[in-house]
Amino acid sequence: MKVRSIWIKSGVASIMAAGLMLQGGESIFIVHQAQAAAAKSVTLSGQAVSLSATSRLSIRDAHFLMQDKGKVLAYTVMITNTASKSLDLSDYWLRVKSKSGKSFKSTVIEGDKEKTSVPANTSQYITYYAVIDSATKLNDLVFEVVKWDFSAANYERNLGKIAYPAQGSDQIAPYQPGTMLYGSGKLKGAVKQAFITKDKDNGYVTINYLLENVGQQVIDLSKTVFNLQTQSLSVYNVSAVGLEGLAIQPRERKVITLRSTIPASVVSKPLSMVVSINDEASKVSLPTGVFSLPSLKTQAPSEAGQPRVVYMDGQPVTTTAGQAFLNQSSGGQALSIDFSLTNTGTSSAATGAFDFFLVTKAGASYALTYTKEENASLLPGIAKTISLSGNVPSSVTIADSQLLMKSTATEKVKSYVIGAYSLQAASQEGGLGSAFSYNDYSVQLKSINRMPNQDNDMLVANMSITNTSSVAKQIPVLGGYFMVNGVRIGTEQKAVSLDQSVTLAPGATLEAIVSAEIPYSTSIQQISFVSTEPAADKPGKMLYQFTGQQLSEIKTSTIGTPYVIDGTGQKSSISIKRTAIYKSDAAQTFYTELEAVNKEARTAQIASIGGYLVDKNGLSVPIQFAELKDRISPEGKALLSAWAQLPRAFSGDSYQLVLGQTVGSTGSVAPPSTEQPSSGGSSGSTGTANPSTPITASVLAKPTAYTFIGSAADETANSLKDLKIGGYSLSLTKTALFLNAKDLYTVDGLRLQTTYSLQRDSQYEAIAGTHKLVVEVVNQDNNKTTVSKTFQIGAGVQGSTDDILKEGQDIDFKIFFSDPDIQSKLQSNSKYRLNLYDVFQGSQIRIASKEYPWFIISE
Repeated sequence: MKVRSIWIKSGVASIMAAGLMLQGGESIFIVHQAQAAAAKSVTLSGQAVSLSATSRLSIRDAHFLMQDKGKVLAYTVMITNTASKSLDLSDYWLRVKSKSGKSFKSTVIEGDKEKTSVPANTSQYITYYAVIDSATKLNDLVFEVVKWDFSAANYERNLGKIAYPAQGSDQIAPYQPGTMLYGSGKLKGAVKQAFITKDKDNGYVTINYLLENVGQQVIDLSKTVFNLQTQSLSVYNVSAVGLEGLAIQPRERKVITLRSTIPASVVSKPLSMVVSINDEASKVSLPTGVFSLPSLKTQAPSEAGQPRVVYMDGQPVTTTAGQAFLNQSSGGQALSIDFSLTNTGTSSAATGAFDFFLVTKAGASYALTYTKEENASLLPGIAKTISLSGNVPSSVTIADSQLLMKSTATEKVKSYVIGAYSLQAASQEGGLGSAFSYNDYSVQLKSINRMPNQDNDMLVANMSITNTSSVAKQIPVLGGYFMVNGVRIGTEQKAVSLDQSVTLAPGATLEAIVSAEIPYSTSIQQISFVSTEPAADKPGKMLYQFTGQQLSEIKTSTIGTPYVIDGTGQKSSISIKRTAIYKSDAAQTFYTELEAVNKEARTAQIASIGGYLVDKNGLSVPIQFAELKDRISPEGKALLSAWAQLPRAFSGDSYQLVLGQTVGSTGSVAPPSTEQPSSGGSSGSTGTANPSTPITASVLAKPTAYTFIGSAADETANSLKDLKIGGYSLSLTKTALFLNAKDLYTVDGLRLQTTYSLQRDSQYEAIAGTHKLVVEVVNQDNNKTTVSKTFQIGAGVQGSTDDILKEGQDIDFKIFFSDPDIQSKLQSNSKYRLNLYDVFQGSQIRIASKEYPWFIISE
C-alpha cells in the first residue's frame, strides 16, 4: 500500500534572509577562519541518504522557535533527482527522533502538500514542522529516511539516517551572512549593526539587518517575523516598522531596522535573532534562519552637540541635539532644544512618530513636545529640524541631564529608545551692543529706551539683524521679552521690522523692535532683554540674553538736523520747520510743522512718525500727528502738522521734542480748544473735540530728542501779514469794520471788509490735516461783544458748509456777521480787535490779533 500523503507539495516557507554589502555588483561574504575549519567538519546539510542510484535526500536546515504551540522545530528537506525521469515520492517518508529513541510527529506545511514528485534533473525543497519537548536539543535529533518495501519486515526499509552534528549549530556568526529559502527564492541576510540602550526597567535593542535577494524572483517580505531568543528559548517580539507591503527585487539590497524591548535582566545574556515565516494555514511561525547577535554593549549618550547615526526605515539618519535654551517660566524653567535629522541614505525614510524626554541624573523624566506630522518622511540629503519644548523645575541642571529619543508606542508595537544625547545649556549672554549668531544672521541689541505712552510707559528694544551668509535670506522671525530688576515683565512679544523688505541680501542689515508696557511708576535699576525665537501656542526658544545694562539715553540732535528714517521702502527725512506754544488764560497748546522728504527712488508714503514732549521737570505729554495719506514722489516734500494740549504745569521755557518712527497706528483725535471765541448772533463758531476720545497708542522706534530753550514763536502776532496756516501764507490789508445797513433805517449786523492774499506753499506735494481760519471781531467796550466766522482755506473740504478763502492775490473780500440786535449790544463804536485763529483738528490757536478803529480803512 502506497501512502502518498507523506510527500506533499509545498511553497517553501517564506523566510527572511539577508546578504552583506556588495562591491562592484558582486556579493562578497567574509568567512572567518573558524568557519572555514567548521566547513571541514560534519554539517547537517553535508549529510545525505541515497533514495536510489540517481537520487538523494539531505536536511538543508533545522531551527527551533518557542511559540504558542510550544517548542517548534522547522526543517527543510532537499531531494535531488539526477535521473532522466521524475522521481515519485509516494514510497518515501521521514521520521524525526531523538537519540534516546523518542519520536516526534512531523507535519508538512500546507504549501508543500502538493509536492509529490521531483522532476528529472532537479531538486525539490519540502518544509516540515514538529513540536519538540523542552529537553530535546538540536544535536539530539536524528532524521530517519524510510521506504515502503513489501518484501521487508513491517513493509518498510530504513534507507539511512541523518544525525544533527554533536558540535553543530544553526546560528550564523555575528556580522556573517546566511542564505535562507524564501518560497522559490533565496535571501542572504546578515546582522550589520546591533546595540542597546537601557533604562532602569528595560533594554532597548536596535538591529540593522541587511538583506539581499540572491534569487531570480521578486520576494514579498510582508509575512516575515523576527524574534529575539535566549539560549533557554525565552522569546521576545521584534518590531520591523514598514515591513508590511515591502518587496525586494532580484539583486536588490535593503537594510531593515529592527527593534525589541527586553527585560533588564536579559541584557547581558547571549541572544540570537530568529527569522521566521508566518504560515497562516498551519498557524505557526516557521524559523528559517538564526543569527547570533554580538555582545550588546550599552550605547553611551552622544556627546553634547555631536551627531549620532540611527537607522529609520533602513536608511542611515544623522541626528544631532542642539543647545538647550532655558527661559524663566511660572513655576520653573521653559526648555527648548532644536533637534536635527538628516537622511544620509539613498532612499526616503518614513520616520514615524517620536517621543522625547529630558531625563535627569536622578532619573526624573520630563516629556518634551513638538509639532508632529502625519506620514512624515525624510528625503535623502535633506535636513529637517524639529523644535522641542517643555517645562522643567528650576533645580534641573542641563549638564547632568540627557535627551532621550523614543519611538511612539502603538497598539501593536511598544515604545523603544532610539538614541540618547548629552546636552549643553546655551550660555549666550552679553550686554548692550553685543551680538549673537543665529543661523545665518548676526543679531545686535542697539538700545533699550523707556518712553511715555499715554497712561503708562513703553520699553522698546531696538535690534539690528544682519545677513552673514553669501546668499539672500528670508527675514527671520524673532521676538523677546524684558526683565526689570531681575523679574520678567509681561509676555513674549514678536519683533516688528522697521523695514519693508521681504528678503535680506548678503551683508545687508535691517532693524526691528520689541516693546512692552510697564506702569509709569516702575523704578528700574537694571534691565535685561531676552531675544527669542517665537513658537505657536507655546513659549518661544531663548536665543540670547542681553543683561546687566541701564536704560539707553535717547539720542539728541540740533533743531536744524533732520530726523532720518532709513528703512528700506520708507526712507525719508523729517525737518522741524515751525514750533510754537500758544498760551491763554485757560490753557496752552503746542503746535509744530515738519517737512517730510521722500528719499525713496519711487513714489511712496512717508513713514508714520510720532513723538512726545518732556519739560525740564520730567513732565511728559504725547503729541498727535495729522494723518498723511498721499504718496510722495522721489525727493518730493510734504508738510506734517502735530499738536498737544499742555497742562498748566508744563514748562515751556525749556523742553524737548522727541520724534521717532511709529510702529502700529496712532488714532487721530482732536484735542480740546485752548481759546474758543464766543459767537454772536448767527455767526459761525468752531466746535471742540471730546477730551475723552480714546487714543490708540503706537510704539515709538529710534527716538531722537530736539531741545528748545524758550520759543520765539510762542506769541500771537500783532500783524496780519505773512501769517502761516497749514502750508499757506495769508495777509490782510485795507481792513475796516462797519455797521451793515439793510436799508436806510435798519441795521442787521456787522460788515468787515478787507483785501487778502492767500498763497499755497508750492514746494509741498501734500499737506497733512485740514486747517481752517476763524475770523473773530471783539468790540473794545465794556460789553466785549464778539462775533466770528469760520472759513475753509484753499480748495476746501467736500461737504463743509463753511465759506472758502480761495487762493489769490489782493482779493477784495467782505465778511458779514448777521445780528439784528447788534446795535443794542454795542456801547461805543471806537475800537475793535480783530483775532485770527488757525483751527486744526478741532484745536483753535490764535495766530494774530490787532486793534483797529471803527469805520477807518487800515493797513
